[in-house]
Amino acid sequence: MMSEAKILKKLDIADFRHLTKDKVIKMASMLDKMDPEVAKKALEQFPEFANTTKEMLTEYKVSLDKGLESNNESVKAVYDTYNAIITSLQKKLENENLTFEQKKYIIEQMKDVAEKVDKKDTENKRFIAGMATLATIVVGSTVAVLASVLGGNTQIETDDIGKIV
Repeated sequence: MMSEAKILKKLDIADFRHLTKDKVIKMASMLDKMDPEVAKKALEQFPEFANTTKEMLTEYKVSLDKGLESNNESVKAVYDTYNAIITSLQKKLENENLTFEQKKYIIEQMKDVAEKVDKKDTENKRFIAGMATLATIVVGSTVAVLASVLGGNTQIETDDIGKIV
């Protein structure tokens, strides 16, 4: 178990009243390694710990949302490109002078594009599932650490977690 002096040194602060928002997550990651009495003392000296943690989780959610939005824009650009290719191939198929082999080739190209769209869709779903899992882990582990140190009273309501995730 880590002593108060060791924790203060790791956080590079004189006492827990000097705990900044930037160092809250670093401290949260050390809570399970702290002597329980030291952790309680730290939290008593920094009563805004739960609110600051909640605020940081909200900021994390904003980052996740931006990542998803960026992903959506990227995926839309890819789908637009695939759609343009399919449209172009469809126009070529309208040419009545094409041989059977030429038509067959164009249809196979369209099939290849359709398979790429399906693959991209699967990748996108995995990305979104990964982001959701990461968010759940971050929120869950933060709440769990706080609950263990505070004896189950994190002052973060279930409704607050729902708003964050």
